[in-house]
Amino acid sequence: MSDPRDEMLLTEQGLQVATRFVALLRAGRAYSAQHPGFAQPLETFVAILTPVLQQNGHARLESRDGDVYLDDVRLPVRPHMQRSLEQLVQELDGRGIAGLEFTSGIDLAELRRFMEFFLQSERYKGHELVQAASGVGVLHVRVVAQGEAVRVREVVQQATTMPSALGSSREAWGAFHAVAEALFTGDALEQGVELRHLERLAAPWIDALLEGESVVAALTAITPDESQGAHAAHTALAAVATGAALGLPRRDLAGVAIAGLLHDAGQSWGANAPNEDRMAPASHTREGVRRLAWATTFNHRSLAAMRAALEHHTPHGGLGGTAPTLQSQLVGIADAYVTMLAQGGPHRERLSPCGALARVLGPLRDAWHPALPGAFVEAVGLYPPGQVVELDDDTLARTLAPIAGQPERAWIEYLADERGRVLPVRAREVLPLPEGRRIAQALPRDQWPGDSANAA
Repeated sequence: MSDPRDEMLLTEQGLQVATRFVALLRAGRAYSAQHPGFAQPLETFVAILTPVLQQNGHARLESRDGDVYLDDVRLPVRPHMQRSLEQLVQELDGRGIAGLEFTSGIDLAELRRFMEFFLQSERYKGHELVQAASGVGVLHVRVVAQGEAVRVREVVQQATTMPSALGSSREAWGAFHAVAEALFTGDALEQGVELRHLERLAAPWIDALLEGESVVAALTAITPDESQGAHAAHTALAAVATGAALGLPRRDLAGVAIAGLLHDAGQSWGANAPNEDRMAPASHTREGVRRLAWATTFNHRSLAAMRAALEHHTPHGGLGGTAPTLQSQLVGIADAYVTMLAQGGPHRERLSPCGALARVLGPLRDAWHPALPGAFVEAVGLYPPGQVVELDDDTLARTLAPIAGQPERAWIEYLADERGRVLPVRAREVLPLPEGRRIAQALPRDQWPGDSANAA
């Protein structure tokens, strides 16, 4: 649970941020953004915003049902601030957006450039405003579309129920997962996407992964017939973790995350294609390239994502007969694992995580560079996230993530006591596999405790 003192502090800071932003809008109507008279309210707003960014890394100011929120904390209506809060709601609603998100690194020059654009409220509305704002060269202010904030909140709230082994990266992962869901909903991708914004969204959990947090514990959430957005997010995570095990630098890992997220951009087209096209092994890959070419600005990042979309199902032959890129192969091995793990249903046997890993290391091993299967084991462990295991003292546990440098050991969640009694979820302890204990065997799914799959 959050500390009430932290919430009170955020409330006070939020009121100051909201009222100062309204003062900035008023000043912008009296002066141009380049006028010397605009400098003082601009500096005041940055000074008020800076402590919030230093504490949280971001500040999302948004309107919901007539109220103003800062980072999901509702700002109370006080008599001397009521008019400012009401005006802020009107300003956001009038533009057809949910709010604005500021992130660490913003400076006066960047904020001035954004405000110069934002004050032209009559030119853009709704999604047009969101898309136009992404093209003005501003990296640390983002326009939040209506509906997006709700999806992000829902998934972030779900992320707080994920394993504690995930550490402080749970919220960052939840936000990335939410945007993945939103990206493949309706025609969102056809509206266009700036890859640099997706990179910025992936950066916090990539940093957490490189710093040793067990972000791969999020792979316990893979379920049969999961949504396209969930599949994309899980593939991106598995690919990045494998790339990190290979020692790729942070910048390259950001590209892997984007390629993993967008690798099946043509999948929805493939599902609706004629039968003869759907039977082709990679009919959706060509459509994925077309959609990405349409939706993104052409640069080295988008080209790499297009190659991954085209090559992740063709490991022995890449673009123009050349070998697939390393990035494409990272996406391919991650996609194969996530896809096999998500298969199942009333008429198909569902693989355990160890079963899916066995296929990556066995029948599919020759599909990738020889270094990739080993790196994949280092990334997910010999007992991948979500696997039910029996320990050497006969107790049952579920693995959550490998212990760094020890793929045969894992963070575990005890499922049953030494008498074989299944523990309720609230009583399950999560900890690294204790010294002196070892995993005796991985259990096939038909030997799992009855509620362990639901808990996963």
